[in-house]
Amino acid sequence: MEMVAQPPVSQVLAPGTQLLRPRWLAERIADMGISWGTGDSRVSGTLWWCMAASSLVDPIVGAIASGRPAFDPALEHLALEIRPDGGVERVWPEQRFLGGAGPLAIESRTPVTSSAPANESAGRVCADPAAPAADSEAAFGGCCATASVGHALRHTLSRVIPVVAEVSGAGAASLWAIVADAIGNRALDIGAEEAGARLARDVAGRLPVPRFQDVGGRTFVRRISCCLVFEVPGCQMCTSCPKRPASEREALLAEVAARG
Repeated sequence: MEMVAQPPVSQVLAPGTQLLRPRWLAERIADMGISWGTGDSRVSGTLWWCMAASSLVDPIVGAIASGRPAFDPALEHLALEIRPDGGVERVWPEQRFLGGAGPLAIESRTPVTSSAPANESAGRVCADPAAPAADSEAAFGGCCATASVGHALRHTLSRVIPVVAEVSGAGAASLWAIVADAIGNRALDIGAEEAGARLARDVAGRLPVPRFQDVGGRTFVRRISCCLVFEVPGCQMCTSCPKRPASEREALLAEVAARG
């Protein structure tokens, strides 16, 4: 999906469990609709989920690709950095909230990145990427430290996607497909397509495995999801949109590849 530049991000976090609150979620999706100029909640909700899903899987794909443990993706252990347009800019591991249950200002802290040191084998869940394995097991009662991050991510997605579908009117299957493409794009960004495919296979359930295709000597995600941006007034269909005829899509991708 080709999204346009958005306003600067404010340092405000919301607990991950806010994603289970229909009213809060509806307000964030409405903010996204205002930003994009659409009153169709199905469209604004799909655009919102494209950003949220990408932000959620980005650090997890990076961790798997580099052989590091990913942080626990359970909603109770996540914080969401919320943009002025309601979108999720990035996802952080559990934080110390400064009181209350709504969006909160937080102390300055470095987000999880692919440069964090390794301390466990790939695919394990850890409360803090820099913490020793023994501390991780103590923090999660010895269960989540040995659970597959893919299974933990599936549980999180299984909790959130039905709420997003209910609030926005988007189909659950289309929201799962967006996650698959988000995993594929994040993996492709760091040149680790297999890591993305491995994560998707670990998540399993209703999540398709991302697909890739080579066009003009360049690799692209062979998308199975549509962000619906072409339904926003003044916007066009994405170059890689699966709703384009295959021949047209490949010709456009070949042009992108030729431009380098």
